[in-house]
Amino acid sequence: MCPWTAIEVPLLMLRLHVNFVYLTGFIIGLLGLAATLVFPRPFCGWVCPLGTMFDFIGEIGRVTKIAAKPIPHWLNEKLRVFAYGVAIILILMTLVQGSLACISACPAFWICSKFSAGIPIITILFLFIILILSLRVKRGFCRFVCPYGALTGLLMPLTRYKIQGNLEVCINCRLCYRACPMGIDFLAEFEIKSPHCISCGECKMACPKCGLDWDKFGRK
Repeated sequence: MCPWTAIEVPLLMLRLHVNFVYLTGFIIGLLGLAATLVFPRPFCGWVCPLGTMFDFIGEIGRVTKIAAKPIPHWLNEKLRVFAYGVAIILILMTLVQGSLACISACPAFWICSKFSAGIPIITILFLFIILILSLRVKRGFCRFVCPYGALTGLLMPLTRYKIQGNLEVCINCRLCYRACPMGIDFLAEFEIKSPHCISCGECKMACPKCGLDWDKFGRK
């Protein structure tokens, strides 16, 4: 059911010259991309089970004080390049190996399989790194690792509705920034153009002045 199937399976069909498809994942992946043309990455914010899991792990990191200090907005945006790198590496590995390269380090795969398959040492290392990252940075996997998130983020310039801020009512309380699970600084972007945005609406609910809304002021 993984939406990344929409990318990897067609590659495998070309690589192996066979006709097969994981239809559910393929449909979910295409629907997630299509929905991103309306709102920023709604699959990541409202559907993805891994996102929910990493939200929970991030809260554990916060409560136990393992979480790192907030990443500066400019650095948070630049670090996204790692997710694009992961996507490119997986695509190349799939074409070279002729198998689903993403499975080796996919948390969802190993959780669903209950670790019944023999797990390689390199996979254990990847999963450990992902766990530490998620404890230190809320939704760190979603921000800097997830290949499907990277893909949907590329569509952000085409998204019809985006969160906009009202400068006239902003009191610089920074509550929106603290609420954002993806670390977007709203003082840097009063019309949110960051590919990190996942349409969760946490910023909107956190604003005491109701100064954030979906395209409230009408884009031209």
